[in-house]
Amino acid sequence: MSTDISTDILTDLLRSAWLVHAARARVYEIWRPHDDRFAASILRARRQAEIIEETLVEGGRGPDVELVEPHASWIVSLIGERPDEMPLADIFLTRLGDWVEGHAKPFLAGSGDEFTRLADEEKAASVLPDEFPVAPTFERLPIPEVEPPGEVRFRFGILADAHIGSPRGEPLVRAAIADLNASGAELVIQLGDVTDHGNEREFELAATVFADLEVPFATMMGNHDVWSYEEQELKGREYFERYLGRPADGTLVEHKGVRFAVLDSADHSTSPFGPFNLVTGAFMDGEGGAIVRGALSTPQHEILAEIAAPDSGPAFIFMHHPLQPFTSFPPVLFGLRDGDTGRIHAVADSGNVWGVFAGHTHRNALNRPFGDVPCLEVAIPRDYPFGYALVDVTDTGYAYRFLQISDDGLVRDAAENIGDIQRRYGTGSDSSRGFSWTAPS
Repeated sequence: MSTDISTDILTDLLRSAWLVHAARARVYEIWRPHDDRFAASILRARRQAEIIEETLVEGGRGPDVELVEPHASWIVSLIGERPDEMPLADIFLTRLGDWVEGHAKPFLAGSGDEFTRLADEEKAASVLPDEFPVAPTFERLPIPEVEPPGEVRFRFGILADAHIGSPRGEPLVRAAIADLNASGAELVIQLGDVTDHGNEREFELAATVFADLEVPFATMMGNHDVWSYEEQELKGREYFERYLGRPADGTLVEHKGVRFAVLDSADHSTSPFGPFNLVTGAFMDGEGGAIVRGALSTPQHEILAEIAAPDSGPAFIFMHHPLQPFTSFPPVLFGLRDGDTGRIHAVADSGNVWGVFAGHTHRNALNRPFGDVPCLEVAIPRDYPFGYALVDVTDTGYAYRFLQISDDGLVRDAAENIGDIQRRYGTGSDSSRGFSWTAPS
């Protein structure tokens, strides 16, 4: 693994690592009344957070204390308020710590041996279940019942990460496209990660798959599209323009008086880390691809300025990366960088923006709004709960719905081995899958 990493990305990595251990300590505090062995876990996680904080402070940055509770709440939403509520909950929490050790330990100013010792002690104290859980029976998600605020002028669709080139990517994306074609949508926005490995043949196949859409569509680059694993080079910008028809610096689409800012938030630089497997808690062989954090180029800031202009009219913003504060996993690091998030927040304050939509996380989530403006993460066709979104636009707002792919046999087969934790992660709250929004008067 290379330790060549820019200062701002290193800072975000350490912020993320500190948050993970501080939140782990908080979850162990919640669990301790049910099992006293977690008293030692609290102390270990706190000490690991302290070691990371020492390096952060040396670099002139303090920890994000205000994000500990949100990140801990996200963890608890997946694995429960009791250690016995969800099978493998103890192991899951340990694996989050393994991610920190693998990514952050090489950059700690000191106490590296102590950091590893604490991690090894936690792993030794983890308790495996007597038998591994069986995936629950599949049940279809209910269709959200939401009323648009007024007469619908048009409908558009959102297709999140495609991951063409992964085992289930193509068939599930094709099934989602068939649903979108039958939905009455007049436009489709695809949220990046067009490919799974950034290889040329995946871009070529993706272009063929998207050509099945019977309405205009716009797509964008995600972090999976930047680095070609086959060629071991940053080839994404070249292939994206060749097969998807435009430079990867964002584009502005207009439809019936509404503007769609389609932003390419992928950071066009190489990660120093190999791929990390949360199931095993170890790095896999090979290069790690692109940096997972998002960033916007100057031309994209110009697009944002255009939609913020007086009398510009209503607009939606789409990008691959979710906005800050990002408190899922890995916190901070997996979102759009702070400065770009701040710019989007300022644009939202213009009153022209009706919603901000992101992919990247493979889940449904309704995040902290920017003022009155909803900010969403949209789950993907390939992973549970296997779907896409429809938005019904009126003169005063819109109704949003996330829908599961209608091909029941295909979805049931894909869900066969999906466990409870992954289902909880992807499904999201009822409000993240369906809501109605009216623009402030």
